[in-house]
Amino acid sequence: MKFVIIGAGKVGATLASQLVIEGHDVTVIDNNPNAIKRMLNSQDLMCIEGNGATAAVQLEAGIKKAHMLIATTAHDELNMLCCIVARKLGVERAACRVRNPEYYNQIDLIKKDLGLELIINPELTTAEEISRVLVFPNAARVEVFGKGKVEVVENRLREGSPFCGLSLAEIYKRLKIQFLICAVQRDQEIFIPTGDFVLQAGDRINVAASHSDLERFFKENGMINTRIKSVMIVGGGKIGYYLAQQLCSIGMRVKVIERNYERCTTLCDLLPKATIINGDGSDQELLLDEGIADVDAFVALSGIDEENIIMSLFAKNNSKAKIITKVNRGSYVDMSAMLGLESIISPKKLTNGLILSYVRSLQNASSESRIESLYHIIDNRAEAIEFNVTERIPQLTDIPLKDINLKKDILICAIIRKRQAIIPNGNSMIQLGDSVLVVTKEHRFAELKDILD
Repeated sequence: MKFVIIGAGKVGATLASQLVIEGHDVTVIDNNPNAIKRMLNSQDLMCIEGNGATAAVQLEAGIKKAHMLIATTAHDELNMLCCIVARKLGVERAACRVRNPEYYNQIDLIKKDLGLELIINPELTTAEEISRVLVFPNAARVEVFGKGKVEVVENRLREGSPFCGLSLAEIYKRLKIQFLICAVQRDQEIFIPTGDFVLQAGDRINVAASHSDLERFFKENGMINTRIKSVMIVGGGKIGYYLAQQLCSIGMRVKVIERNYERCTTLCDLLPKATIINGDGSDQELLLDEGIADVDAFVALSGIDEENIIMSLFAKNNSKAKIITKVNRGSYVDMSAMLGLESIISPKKLTNGLILSYVRSLQNASSESRIESLYHIIDNRAEAIEFNVTERIPQLTDIPLKDINLKKDILICAIIRKRQAIIPNGNSMIQLGDSVLVVTKEHRFAELKDILD
């Protein structure tokens, strides 16, 4: 498929890279010559320097032959104008990055007029991810499938865990809980484990189950799911606003520290239930004075990765808080984990998964299954994909899972049927109308039958 991406910033560049890896034809437009030069030096794609909102530049990029235009610049108005021009020039589909809460809240009024198939809001997506982790603080990450019926949570197995030294088959037999450990990272190696896989301290495990069964799983692992009541957020930008709004709505006490005075006055009007502090969140004395030692959770959301990491380390050493750190630069993610920061959030990676799930659905719009959601797990090295089964698949449906010949490193870890989550065993069967959650390593599936060997 051919894509035209307008904007070579963090989101646009990351998306272009992933689409090229998946075999698509990509053209990137940006009016910044330095951004264009970086893309040309690092990616195998076509780049055009110019204003993506003009018909001439879009035509030069081949918009008439494109399957989709994706506008990802930092300016909402420009993105919407790019989509209008592209639709007038005949592009099939358009996706638009809209970050401003005022625009986003009324986007449904103009979505049809703009011809938008997909609205991208990395800040809102990031805030929702953080909210899920704060509701389930034992997890480093939480992904939701089947409209909330199944959750996949990431957790590091600590020294002394009762699961250390046991095979998965022994754990399943002992606990009698409906759950599945669907992916494990040990050092730098990734496993899609079978029943004879033995867990060790330090393993990063991804567990699929319903919310209630996950709570029971963590309790058996010696981890009490302490409810988060108070949250300190450093950074009052769009992510901080969306997050504070969500947390206040569920009754958490929220304190936002923001260094820009004018932004603070705006937040006071927008977030009447939150406490807004005008100050520098990297100032350790300020953090201590504002009670970092007593909060249940600390979220670092400044625009500088290094600053977020340093603030999070200070919080780790001066509190017992659940710590969540926003990091965009890929090289910093592994370093942050080595420093003991377990909950790392990357807006561009979250946005990537949202767009890629849509793109893969486009590739097989007429197939027997379609992708409902897609998330990258374990530092982008494995995928969790939810498929909706819209037609019977002879090799897959109404056949016991034990009799299906799957490719290597694939696990069917949940089936959602009539609003009921099923953690499958060998006798379980996929039926028409089911949603199926698949975890896979080193595969890029666009439809469910791709999992067959």
